[in-house]
Amino acid sequence: MEGLRGKPIVIRAASPALIASGVCGLWIAVTGENFERIHHVPTDSAVHRQQFINHEFGHMILRHDTVLVPSERVALLAPLIPLDSIAYALSRSNFTDEQEALAEAIGDRLALLMLRDSTDAANGPRTGFGRVL
Repeated sequence: MEGLRGKPIVIRAASPALIASGVCGLWIAVTGENFERIHHVPTDSAVHRQQFINHEFGHMILRHDTVLVPSERVALLAPLIPLDSIAYALSRSNFTDEQEALAEAIGDRLALLMLRDSTDAANGPRTGFGRVL
């Protein structure tokens, strides 16, 4: 995914304030940084964590970086990031709109491809996930 985006992607657990706002996942880019961020709800399940990340990858693949996050959600980032430096942010909390449904479908497909990759690793990098990206 970093190759597709042209920059590193840093993945971290979301802050308690962000979680309290109802966000499950957040994809954000900050002006002046040479990387993008994904924040997700903390979980002990590696599969659940990967699904949060895959969902945000779905937004990246679908180029949903033109959709703005409500100001009250962005304000939760203020202790970590100066608000005037946020280039774009996309948060996940609603599963009923079309963009969220599409990103979830892409995330599900990525999970299946990654599972196939883990069992077919001997076949090289152009299987499953590598073939899509």
